[in-house]
Amino acid sequence: MSPIRRLRIVAGALVCFVLPAGSLVQGSGMLAWTMYSRVGEFKVDLVAFDAAGRAHLRNPTVLAERATSGAASLLAGADHWRQGPSVAALRAHLDDLAAYACRELGAASVEITLRERAGGRPERATTRRAVCSP
Repeated sequence: MSPIRRLRIVAGALVCFVLPAGSLVQGSGMLAWTMYSRVGEFKVDLVAFDAAGRAHLRNPTVLAERATSGAASLLAGADHWRQGPSVAALRAHLDDLAAYACRELGAASVEITLRERAGGRPERATTRRAVCSP
């Protein structure tokens, strides 16, 4: 077997098997084919704080009105558990969503919590808080 062929086999095994398996073991599955195989449930908790520091629970659907269509489809009805695909992109942009909520709600600060549950695993909660500029 030629060295070039051996290199191609090793590179192919790395790209096709090792990287996807590693991302599954790591937990993200980002490099594995998980398009429809990992449907779970998620919900979004949105709390707006006024200038006095009082908390006001808000429905995240209110943010869907002026959001992009992709974000709106995730936010609409997200005040209760919804089934859907992996929400890794939403999780990665929670800071952006909190800043957007500041602009939309006119609050002194906001706190957004994304709750996820899938495959019998424990619930995962990711929270971001943003202080809104006046």
